[in-house]
Amino acid sequence: MNPNTFSPVHIKRTINNYYMRTLKCVIVEDSNVHRILLERLVEKNVQLQLYRSFNSGSEALSVINKLPVDLIFLDIEMPIMNGFEFLRKLKVSAQVIIISQNPKYALEAFDYNATDFLLKPYSKNRFDIAIGKAIEKFRKRSLSNTDGKLMVKHNLKQVELNIHTIHWVEALGDYVKVITPEKNYVILSTMSAFHERLKDDKFVRIHKSFIINLNMVERYNHEFIEIKDKKIPISRTKNLELDKLLNCVD
Repeated sequence: MNPNTFSPVHIKRTINNYYMRTLKCVIVEDSNVHRILLERLVEKNVQLQLYRSFNSGSEALSVINKLPVDLIFLDIEMPIMNGFEFLRKLKVSAQVIIISQNPKYALEAFDYNATDFLLKPYSKNRFDIAIGKAIEKFRKRSLSNTDGKLMVKHNLKQVELNIHTIHWVEALGDYVKVITPEKNYVILSTMSAFHERLKDDKFVRIHKSFIINLNMVERYNHEFIEIKDKKIPISRTKNLELDKLLNCVD
């Protein structure tokens, strides 16, 4: 083989290595014993980085929703706020490995699109299998993001969005509503956080309540833009910026 050429296997391995990194983890576990054991397992795994460890869901939620992480180890049976209540209030699109001493929660865990379910007491081998699933899922998600794909949580499940088909995004209280040709998605997120996740200069926030895809604009003036018969208002401060951007769209 020519040393300057690369086989498909070599290319795939290179891509996999590029997208693989340590996963930033958070532990949410009210039992001191189980939390310490889990901390030790995480710290011994070179593919994991322990960011924070919490003994209550409410405390963890206030931090995680501001500083997104890759992976959450979540105990279900906690006082005040149990694990499922925690998931319903979670705004970030992190993977979750659910932990419980009761197998009856396993089916419901996967309704929330959990990466895995660990039944206490679990072995190191079973823990490593769960981590392997999380790493593979993260790798696939990272590769899809390079093709304009974005993983979001809609109706408590992870779904993949093609950002190039998004028409606009609008604020909806504590949620954002993403408009696409096929379907509208309601996602628990702030506008600022979702705009940052798009990571594409074709998406512009033209109003406190609207982000638009410049490629979808059909007509505009200094009061509104129009996409698929929808008139979207423009903030005064965005008029000049939008005019320049639209004149540069291919």
